[in-house]
Formats: sequence, C-alpha cells, structure tokens
Amino acid sequence: MRCVYSREPMASKKAAPKEVASTQTSPTRVLTENDLKRLPWRSVGPAVMGGRISDMCFAPGNPKTFFVAYATSGLWRSKNHGVTFESLFDKEETCAIGAIAVCDAPTDWEGWTSDIKKADRLEKGKERIIWVGTGEGNGRNSSSWGNGVYRSTDSGKTWTNVGLKDTHDIPRLVVDHRNPDVCYVAALGHLWGYNQERGLFKTSDGGKTWDKVLYLDEKTGCCDVALDPKNPDTIYAAFYERIRSSYSFKSGGKKGGIYKSTDGGKTWKQLTKGLPKNTGRIGLDVFIQDTQKLIAVVEATDGGANSIRDDRMRGGGVFRSDDGGESWRRCSHRSPRAFYFSKIKFDSQDDNRVYMLGWTTEVSDDGGETFRGGWGDLLHADHHAIIVNPTDPTHIIVGTDGGAYLTFDKGENWDFLNTIAVGQFYNIAIDNSEPYRISGGLQDNGSWVWPSTNFVREAEEDKACRTPATGLTNGDIDFILWGDGFHTDFDPEDENIVYAEWQGGNLTRVNLKTGERRWLIPEAREGQPKHRFNWNAPFFVSQHKPHAIYLGGNMVFKLTNKGDNWEAISPDLTTADGSKMVAAGSNAENFCTLVSLAESPIKAGLLWSGSDDGLVHVTQNDGKSWENVTPKDAGGRYVSRVEASHFKESRCYATFDGHRMDDMTPCIMVTNDFGKTWREISSNLPQSHSVMLVREDDANENVLYCGTESGMYVSLNQGETWVRMHGKGLPTVPVYDIKQHKRERDLVIATHGRSVWVLDNANWLGDATAENLAKPLHLFSSKPGKSRQFLHYNGLWSHKMFRAKNAPFGIVIDYWVNEYTGDEVSCVIENEKGVTVKKLSGSNAPGYNRIVWNMEPDDWHKLADKSEEMMMNKWHCRPGTYKIKLKMGDHTQEGTVTILE
Repeated sequence: MRCVYSREPMASKKAAPKEVASTQTSPTRVLTENDLKRLPWRSVGPAVMGGRISDMCFAPGNPKTFFVAYATSGLWRSKNHGVTFESLFDKEETCAIGAIAVCDAPTDWEGWTSDIKKADRLEKGKERIIWVGTGEGNGRNSSSWGNGVYRSTDSGKTWTNVGLKDTHDIPRLVVDHRNPDVCYVAALGHLWGYNQERGLFKTSDGGKTWDKVLYLDEKTGCCDVALDPKNPDTIYAAFYERIRSSYSFKSGGKKGGIYKSTDGGKTWKQLTKGLPKNTGRIGLDVFIQDTQKLIAVVEATDGGANSIRDDRMRGGGVFRSDDGGESWRRCSHRSPRAFYFSKIKFDSQDDNRVYMLGWTTEVSDDGGETFRGGWGDLLHADHHAIIVNPTDPTHIIVGTDGGAYLTFDKGENWDFLNTIAVGQFYNIAIDNSEPYRISGGLQDNGSWVWPSTNFVREAEEDKACRTPATGLTNGDIDFILWGDGFHTDFDPEDENIVYAEWQGGNLTRVNLKTGERRWLIPEAREGQPKHRFNWNAPFFVSQHKPHAIYLGGNMVFKLTNKGDNWEAISPDLTTADGSKMVAAGSNAENFCTLVSLAESPIKAGLLWSGSDDGLVHVTQNDGKSWENVTPKDAGGRYVSRVEASHFKESRCYATFDGHRMDDMTPCIMVTNDFGKTWREISSNLPQSHSVMLVREDDANENVLYCGTESGMYVSLNQGETWVRMHGKGLPTVPVYDIKQHKRERDLVIATHGRSVWVLDNANWLGDATAENLAKPLHLFSSKPGKSRQFLHYNGLWSHKMFRAKNAPFGIVIDYWVNEYTGDEVSCVIENEKGVTVKKLSGSNAPGYNRIVWNMEPDDWHKLADKSEEMMMNKWHCRPGTYKIKLKMGDHTQEGTVTILE
C-alpha cells in the first residue's frame, strides 16, 4: 500500500529544526506501510472488562491449554489455566472470529515436512493444527464480518486463508479426529443480505478445495454442525434463515431445521419427528459417552412470539433425542433470546447435567426437563460459549459479553480472567487534566474513565521475572455508568463531572466525587410524538462557552446548565419513514435517527448532523435554520461520522457506512462549500471494510486519520491516498473513534475489540510534509520535557494481571530517514554552553524513527548538587534549552528542546 504526498507543505507552528547539511532527493517521496512499522502504539487498556466471546476449545488431551475466540478481538491462547494469554491472530485481514477447532497432527499426517523426524512428530504434532472460521454468528446489530476460513499448521505462528471468503459468518466448524485435513464448516452467510456462499462446506485436503455438501437457498445458512465422536462420518447440521437491516431483524423461516448424514456428507435427510415445523436458530450437542443421545435448543415461534424478556417459546425450547435424532421430545419451553444465544451443552460425563446459555447459564440436572438459575449469576451477563473438561466435569470455562470465567469446582467458585485488553469500545473522550484522562463506552460493558498514563508510579521491565514495564493496571480504572456504553464527555469547568449514556439516548450526568447521577434525556410531553434515539446516540459538550451539550435524536437537542434544561433546536432531520422508525426489542433497531453530530471548532453554532437513513444537514446559526446538504451519492447509507474542519468553516468531512445494506465499500466525502458540492476521497482504502470515521489533524489540514472496520489509516494529502498506520504494535481491529490531544499531541483511538491505544507525541505527523519527507534525513520538532520522579509499584508479584506501559518519559526525538544507506544514526545532546551531556544512537531504517532521551546525562555529568539525591532518585539534566544534533553519514540535522522547571 503506497501513497504519494502532496507537494504543498503546511508551515509548522513550531520552530523547524535547523538543516545543517542536506541533499534533496526526488521532490516526492513514495510512502509504504513499512515506513510506519516502527510506530510505537501503546495499549492503555482497560482490561477490567472483556469483549464478546464467540467460541472456545481445549487443546486435545491437555485442558490446561485452551483457546478463546472473540467476536472482534481475534484469537487468544492460554497454556496455564488462564494465568497468562498470548494473541495468535493479530496481523490477518480480520479479527472477527466465529469458530475455532484445534487438533493434533498424527505421525502419518501428509503435511509433515522432511525436516521433522518421525520420532519427533508425536510431540511436535500436539496442538499443531488450528482451524479458524471468521465472522461471529450471533447476528447482533454490532456484529462484524469475516473473510472465510484460516488454517495454521504450526500452532498459530502463521496462518493461511484457505477460502470461503464470502461466507462472512462462520459460527461453527468441526474437524474429523481421524484426519486433521477433513473439516466441516457451518457458514451462515451474510447477515445484512442474501448470498450463495452459505450452507455446510467440507474439505478433505486441508482447505485446498471445498465441497458445498448441504445447501438450501441464498437466505438460509448453517448455524451449527456436530460430528458423532465415535463415528465421524455421522454429521448433524442445523440450518437457519435470518436477515438484518438497519431497522429490523428477522430470525427464522420455513427452510431451516436439523439434518443428518451417515456417509460423510454425501447424502442427507431432515430430522423432523417431534421437532417444530418452522424453526429459527438452533444449537446442537452430542453426548460423548453415548452418541445416540442428542440435545438441541430450537427457536420456533409456532403459536406466536414472546417479548425479549420472556425466555419461553410457544413452539420452541429444548428438545432431546435418544436414538440418534430419529425422534425428538420437547423437554422444556425455555430458549432465552434465541437469535443471540441458542447454545446448549451436555456435561462430559452425565447426560442428565445440561447447560443452556442465555442471559446467564441455566443448569438442568434432569436431562433438560427443568432448568435453574443461580449457577453463573456472578458472571457478566450474556453467555455465548461454554466448554467442559472431557475428563473432569468440575473444570468448566464460560465465555460471555464481558470475557471468560473459569471454575474448578463445577461453578461453586469462579475466576474472572480479566488480564487482556479486549474491550469493544464505541466512542471515547479525553480531557485536559495532567495526565489527561480517557473515558469511553463499550458494548454491553458500560462506561469507564482512567488516566492515559501514571505520573506517580512505574515499575521497570524485569526480564528475569518476565514482567513488562508497568504504569497502569486495572486498579486505575473507574466505572461511570451501566448498560451498553457509547458516547462520553468531560465537563470543561468541573473535573468531577462526566457525561455518559446507555443505549437509546439515555444521557446521564455523573459526579465522580459525590457519586450523584442525574438522568438528562429529553422527553416529549404526554400526548406528543415520542422522541427517537439511536442505539448509539451522538452527543458532545461544546468547546465554545457556555459549554452547552448537544444531543442527537430524531432532532438535535441543546441542553444547558449542565443538562438541567433542554430545547429542541431542529425539526426532524431524518426521512421519518413511519414504516421503519421503531422495532420491538432493545433499541438496537431504532431507525430514522441521528447517529453523528459535530460542531465547528472555529465557529460557535455551526453544526453538522448525519442520520442512519443517509441524510446530512448543516446549521450556521445554532439551529435557527437547517439545510439538507446530503451528497447525491450517499445512497441512504448510515452517516457514521461528520467531522467539521479546524481550518475552514465551510469544510466538513462525512463517512458513509453501507454495511447495514450489505455494502462494505468504504466511503469518505468532503465538502468545501457548506455541503453544496461533495467529493469522494476514499481512494485506495481496502474495498471490503467500511469506514467508521475520519478525523482532520488540528495542526495540518492536509493530514487526515481514518478508522475502518479493519484498522487505522493516515493520509497526508487530504485523502488522495491512504496508508495503513498500525506499525508492529497495533493489531488488526475495528477503529471506531479517534481523538487528538491538543496539549500532548497524542492520538488516542477507540477500538471495537482491543480497547484503547495511544500514539504518544504524534505531533510529527503534522510536520510530515512532502518537503520534509524528501530529505535524506529530517529531524522533527520535540516537545518540552519535565523532570519527574516515580514511586515504585508494590504488590505486582504476579503474571496474572493486566499491565500497560506509561507514556515515554523524557524528550521524544522523532526523525525521518529517506532511504537506507548503511550509515549509522547518532544523536548528541548539548547544553547551552555547547557541552555534550548525552550521546545516543537510533535506527537507520527508512521511514519514521524515534529516540527517547530520559533526560539523564552521561554518568560523568551526574554530580549531586543543591537538592539532588542520587541514591534515591533519577538524576536529570537541569532546566534549560538543549540542542539536539542528529547525524547520519554526511547528513546532519539540528533542533532545540526545553527542559522545564
């Protein structure tokens, strides 16, 4: 992926480093993703909560090793009962996982290479082959999509996409234990549209070729598949019709049901005796001790539907067979929120013990006839996965919307495995405190606030103990508000007040000092039309005094006096299609609502809005009048973000997300005339990943940042071309929000799957003009530094904890190398008298590079004087102005930096 930058540099607001010797190369510099691979992204958590888990499995014969697949957080493995985890799926095209299967490679496996001796194959074959089906099958309004099946034959070190890229959602896959090259894939197909690549697929050659062994139609996919563990040629497959739109969801149809094959998928018959005629989502399990015993949870609305909070079904429920599926009996009417759950599991030793997943895990001790709660109520709600140790049924792991939980005593006591940052954030806010704070809302995990770094404590990396440098832990995170969390914001006049919301526009003011909460949602008077709010209703606190709050519903509301008073300042800014506006459920299908709202940072009262039905409006007078300025090519797509320019009142960027219309094409548009005309600037963004937002750099109008369903991109030429900017640290993950801190110049991003990340001191991007990048060597300006001492952390005597690094301490020296020459890069720091106080070295790799000077001089300068206490504290250079001299071969750059009092 490459980008040619604009030749029109923008003047820096800071003094440019002095160029001592420089030979100009080409007037343009072609940027590659490799030039940005040293970007030092920093995960700041939080990890106190997790994200939605879609599937889990134990390693064959080794239950202390298990794998956890997340809806949008990739694949993780623990080899020690959850003490530590490692991520296995960071660099693939998608991080949306639906299904996982792990198997040993037998000694006679055809995939062995000649360099592995036969005597070593038994040991090296353990857990060697991993199959992953991408795209979760839970059908949520927030569900992402995948791109087929991946396979690893080296225990997760490397991956190969082996096909079925258009299946989008794979909720289950199973492997024949006799041959790890034989895999069956349950493909649900597109969630937001109809397509042919769905049904049950089989490969017998490790994914080189695929057969569609069972297919019903373009509307109906396969939602579950199970093999008879004693006779893997016997297969059970569950089929399910579903379709989602922005304003509706249909679960179930006439062509679903359970099918059986006894010849490896060559022929099939539908199992009907005792089962409902018209079915929805189905979950299956086969009892491993007696494979004639099957159990299923079946969605069926024959006889009528029930509300979201009624866990019974008039036609569906729990069904059981004791004759290999030939006949079934209805045991229970219970089937909690079937489209979202529909998972059921036998105990590994006792077929009377059954676990059914739902809001919580329900337990039956009589084979599914009756169920009881209370077993997993301590756990986070919404349970999507469960695994029971095949040889020890007291050892169980449950996967929820909030992460994974483990028990070794059959549920009497639970361990929450909250040590990895896999939160699904929607939006974030940052304030101006020191250090600045981050707040944000997550999918089904409320809203939280925490510091971006720790100014008080830090633990250094300990390689002997294998512990990383630590600045932040879960103890630094504070809970704000319940529900599904979305937008948050800080009160600019009172650091103790934050604003947050739960789904449906339930805006709330929270006082962090007193604990007081005040519900602020504008409500219509009795007898008047009810206000409509999206699942993810936009709001913000104005940066212009007197700091009103603007909230988007079907109209724009202006709240004053910290939200105590409100008024509507717009008419309905949507299509107001009465046939689509409101659906039963959880507000997830609320439609004809505003989903993006922004104000101009340079003119008070200049507001832009975007709706879920594709309309863009603007007001230049704080809502007194509005103009519909929808681009003609918007096509009714969800306006995922509007971004008012920092430089020109008439300029606004808008992103259009069509995935809810089964169109994943990225779309970014810009206007320079208040919406009279629009121009698309999506350029070379990947075609299969929708754009969530675009942000304009507040120091350089040529620099734009873009978050998509698969990652983070930058453009230095106002969107003419884009470059992926993940470096080595940031994994593949949806990026749903981007903030830029004015004082610290950090980029802060909210990911929907890997919590929050910070690119510290990112001000160099504003100086990355075509002129500077064309130089053989360029030194970017450095921010001032300030001496600080840290207390030591105590109590971090464990590997089982979340640890995040602090921001780099000291002077950050960023520079650019045009091309590799073989010359070393040296850096000298001189004081105001020209005395060299520190000698440093840096990378000579082409592209962006960084050196961090911790403000300590070379040892021979460390002479205690005045109040310095060298025995107890770090010795830092005294306040003043210092010169930075950067050298690479014949090329030298100079700059200055200040150490503050």
